[in-house]
This record gives sequence, C-alpha cells and structure tokens, in this order.
Amino acid sequence: MASALRELNFADMADFSFSAMTTQGTINDYRYLLPRLFQGITEEEYTYNPEILFGKLEYAKWMTWPEDEIASIKTYVGAFWLEGLNNFPINERFPGFYEIETLLSCIAVTGLSLEPYLQQWTDSKVKAADEHLIQFVTMYGEDFSDGRTFQEAFWTKSTAQANALRGWLVSSQTIQRVRDSTHLLRNDGFEHLFEPAFAVLQAENETSNPPDMLQ
Repeated sequence: MASALRELNFADMADFSFSAMTTQGTINDYRYLLPRLFQGITEEEYTYNPEILFGKLEYAKWMTWPEDEIASIKTYVGAFWLEGLNNFPINERFPGFYEIETLLSCIAVTGLSLEPYLQQWTDSKVKAADEHLIQFVTMYGEDFSDGRTFQEAFWTKSTAQANALRGWLVSSQTIQRVRDSTHLLRNDGFEHLFEPAFAVLQAENETSNPPDMLQ
C-alpha cells in the first residue's frame, strides 16, 4: 500500500485535493491518500492554495478519527511548522509556500489552536524565525490596526486562531523582538511598508498595555 501511494503523481492529485469529499471520493479515499498529499505539499509545487488541502481535514472531521491517526497528523503539522520556521525564505524549502503566513493559515484551518506554534516561534532563537517575523510585520502589520485581526480569505472561520495571532503579535515580547531584528529587513521592494506597519503594532501594543498612571 505504501509503495502504491509513493507512485502516485502529486500533480495529478491536485484536483482531488481541491474537491475531495465534495465532488470526488469519500472520507476513506481522502484518508488513504492523505500521506501522499502531505508528502507532496512539502516537496513539490501545488496548483492551489495550500490552505485548501489542509482545510479538508476539518471538513473530514479528523478529530474524530482513530487516536493514532490524529496523533500522526499532529506530529506532521508540528514538524512541518518547525521546518518552515527554521528556513527563510520558506519557498526554498517548501515550493508551495511563499510566506510564513500561509503556513500559519494552514494550521489554523485544521482547527488546531495556534498558541503552541506561536510559543515555539517565541522560543526559537534561529535567524530564520526573526526573518519570518520581519517579513510578516512588513506584509501584514497594518491589518492589525484598531483592534483588528485577520478575518478574510482562509481566516474567515478561524476566529480563535486569528485572535491568538493578534495577541501574540502585539505583545510586548514580540514587539521587542521586532525592534531587535530590524536589521534583517530585506531590500525586496516591500521594505517601505515596514515602518508604517510596525508603527501600527506598537500603537496596538500601547493600547493593550496602557501605562499605570499611579506609578
């Protein structure tokens, strides 16, 4: 069975991953093909948004599957996250991913809580993790103004995860890490977005943590 799965062409499975259980196949078909889909998304180009593949887990109610299958998926997601976090730019390691936001969104759409993954980001001391943070702030920092967080695209149904991401991003610890990592800002055509984006996050941090007037 394993050898038969390896022989399947990942590119040919893209349409199935998009329409699995809605217009193609059953949950059991999806479960059978999932190991090959997971292998392919880490190694090859993908013609759809990766969130589509990961979002099928929630559709298939994977948290009701046998415990060993649930544990295997959690282990895979955890390893995928750490590998992405430790490699920048991420697309050099995972061709179907262009920013760490995509990987965060993939985790969110599975229904898993983001807090453990964000804590790993906090704990990581590798340069790549700082580079991801600077890029994330540059591209998305302004989306968190006025108490907002991600609410569109693949984050639509991941409210709890989006709120966790906001809380982590505007925390004093993360803000300080951004300050300490500004030297990693790349001249990639988007660098002019960094300062206004970071200013938004700093303002949100100050709003969340007002000074104690009694001190």
